[in-house]
Amino acid sequence: MIVSNRVGETPNPKNRGAKMAIFRAETKSLSRAKGHNLAAAISYRAGIKLTDTNKINPEARSYDYTKKTDVVHSEIILPNQLSEQLEAHGIELDFQSIADLVEIGETTKRGKMKNSARLAREWVLCGVPELSRAENIELFEQFAQQQSEEQGVLSMVFVHDPTAGDDMANTKAAAEGKKMDAPDPRNIHAHILLLTRELYVSRDNKLSLGKKSDSEVSNDERTRPVVPKELIGKVDPETGEKIQQGRGLCSNSEWLKNTRKQWADILNERLAQKGVQPVSHKSYKDLGLTFKPTKHLGKDASILERMGIETEIGKHNESVNRYNHNQIELAAGRLTSRTKQSVDDSQRWIDAINNGAVRAQHRIERTKRQLDSGKQDVERAVAADTETIRVAEKNSGYAEWAIKRTGQIEQIISDSEQPATKTAEQERQVHSLVAKHTRTTTSINPNPFDDNERRARANKLTRQQGQFDTAAASYDRRTRYYDRIIESAYKRARQIRLSHAQKLLDRDKEENRLRPGWRESSDDYPNKYDYRQSDLLDAFADKFKLNKASGEDHRDYLKRISDTFDSPFFTENKPIMDLLRDPKAERDRYDAIKTHYDTFIENLDEQRKAIDDKAKYALGDISQVSRMTAESLSAPSYINALDDYINDETTASQNKTLAIEHRADTINRTCQQFKHGMIGLSSIREVDKRQTHSEALQVSLNTFRSSYGKELSNDEQKAINDGLSAAKQQVQSTSMRLGF
Repeated sequence: MIVSNRVGETPNPKNRGAKMAIFRAETKSLSRAKGHNLAAAISYRAGIKLTDTNKINPEARSYDYTKKTDVVHSEIILPNQLSEQLEAHGIELDFQSIADLVEIGETTKRGKMKNSARLAREWVLCGVPELSRAENIELFEQFAQQQSEEQGVLSMVFVHDPTAGDDMANTKAAAEGKKMDAPDPRNIHAHILLLTRELYVSRDNKLSLGKKSDSEVSNDERTRPVVPKELIGKVDPETGEKIQQGRGLCSNSEWLKNTRKQWADILNERLAQKGVQPVSHKSYKDLGLTFKPTKHLGKDASILERMGIETEIGKHNESVNRYNHNQIELAAGRLTSRTKQSVDDSQRWIDAINNGAVRAQHRIERTKRQLDSGKQDVERAVAADTETIRVAEKNSGYAEWAIKRTGQIEQIISDSEQPATKTAEQERQVHSLVAKHTRTTTSINPNPFDDNERRARANKLTRQQGQFDTAAASYDRRTRYYDRIIESAYKRARQIRLSHAQKLLDRDKEENRLRPGWRESSDDYPNKYDYRQSDLLDAFADKFKLNKASGEDHRDYLKRISDTFDSPFFTENKPIMDLLRDPKAERDRYDAIKTHYDTFIENLDEQRKAIDDKAKYALGDISQVSRMTAESLSAPSYINALDDYINDETTASQNKTLAIEHRADTINRTCQQFKHGMIGLSSIREVDKRQTHSEALQVSLNTFRSSYGKELSNDEQKAINDGLSAAKQQVQSTSMRLGF
């Protein structure tokens, strides 16, 4: 079921040269807590007149934006299942009925406004100037239909094209006597609104709001697994906690990334057909780039810029563009430096090779010296052999003498056989001992004149020297390599710490934090520190004395900050460092955790209100006195519920802090209620009702004091005593008047 409005279109002129598309996909919630109204949002984006018909909204009025002429397409898109249901029941929708459905439907069962209700989720998508208007609208519709089917909700598409003109901007310029520059023809974009709740047809044939869509539930509920209905509320034996129903989906952050990727995929499929370079959904940070993103001008700033009036956002974007240009020049410089470094490294390698050749020449010379020494050993061995031959020739003369002597001995032996036999045995034993001694000596000590042994020893020494040189060179290379890595890592870590320190020092600049009184929000400026984050950073700076002292020299101050942000300090204060690095990511984590606390307080407040309404009815509902009396009666149970939440081990520390602050506020408020409730007793004319209220206040005060009396401050004790004093005076006055 589609309601559309198409305006005559003209294709955008084709760019010459290289084509580069633009990617933009931003999302935010439209909620009453931020002052949004769905009738106003649709009226502006569609360029039509709508009226907020919610009777319980004291600020309901009509919104007329029919002078906007840049709206070239408006459309309502339904998921297929809902479209079939509406067609079957004969229900038709237009923008007024959708605004009525949400604004009236987002109320409590007792007919009160839901001040924190989220009315819709908006996606702002940038079109592609290389495509015609019709092609861009087709892609916007494709994305909206995809999201409607996935979330099961109604979506609305509003396409704005500056080439169609903008009479509102021209009218404003004419009224101020300013000349209006032509709008940027590339700024065709779409506002896609998705309802935060599913729609269903009730039994009385009326369309009503259903459960929240997947994108709007808390991160905890999204990621919890889906369980059978009969298990809900039972205690999990493993965790000891009650089982809650979940949706078994990815986290909120992953869903946002996937949705941005879906839009990028839709664009790239069409861009590929046009020969245009693809776009990426990833941030500069994810792509490893140091560029900063510019901020969206918005309608007001855009009109002022076109009128020649500088705006803060325009000046910020100009500053970011200069920064990005400088980053490009720095990158080119780094590339040149790295190229020169590579040349220097190559030259060092060449020098090292040349030095290696010198060392090799030294080794060759050393080997020659070793060979010369071996040659001398050989010559000495030859000389030793000659001497051995000479000794042998000399010994031959002794041998001849020995032979002659032997003949004489034989003669002697023949003369006496017994002595000869004895002498022969002694000779045999002597020969045996000599042979044994010769074998042992040869096995222990090698011949010093053996040339083979000498060469073997020389070769072994050469191999050992080569192995030692190789191992030493390898060790030197590894040592230098790891020294460079460690030094680089140390420098990088120091740069990171100093950049965080600089961010802390720059936290008060206008471009870094939301400015009070300017009605700025973190939705419009996600990279700025919000008010909570600013308070955290100020408290952190005060705690560690990081603010500049009076009279302190600026250079001394910077050195003190630099010395403070050392590695242990950085590690011990990681949550603050995460906040300084990426305030949006820290805010998303905080909001995701805080959702559990908000839901708890909302449910607790609703339960208390139901109890208070019954108590006021029982007391007679005497305006404010009954309300304060009823709330004082329910205060102890309310505070006990807060204590249980604080003492629950599963409660996040962040939420415990919020609950502790809320508990202190509740105790202080209760003390004031006792005071004003007792003072207000005099305004009750009926004696029986005044007595009932007085007794109820006394009972609740006794219970409250017995439980929390030791925690009360002096001001809180004084408030209670002032109330008791006023009540006592009223009793005395009544007694005197009655003559007691």
